Amino acid sequence: MAKEITEKKAQAEESNFISKGLRFLKEVKLETKKIAWAPRKQTLLTSLMVIFLSMFIGAYLGILDIIYNFLISLLVK
Repeated sequence: MAKEITEKKAQAEESNFISKGLRFLKEVKLETKKIAWAPRKQTLLTSLMVIFLSMFIGAYLGILDIIYNFLISLLVK
């Protein structure tokens, strides 16, 4: 008898968990429809700016690294 009650309780909790999950996903879908997405052109331009800036900073730091390595190697000799 107690085993049957615990099995029913476990099934109820599982179905409750699934229904909560499905409700959450439906609410997420509704909320994403409310988002004001940026235009494609703006997204492309900002992405290109980030890529260019990252490459520029990487090159700058790489050049500084080469210079500092050269100077340190002169000091160590």
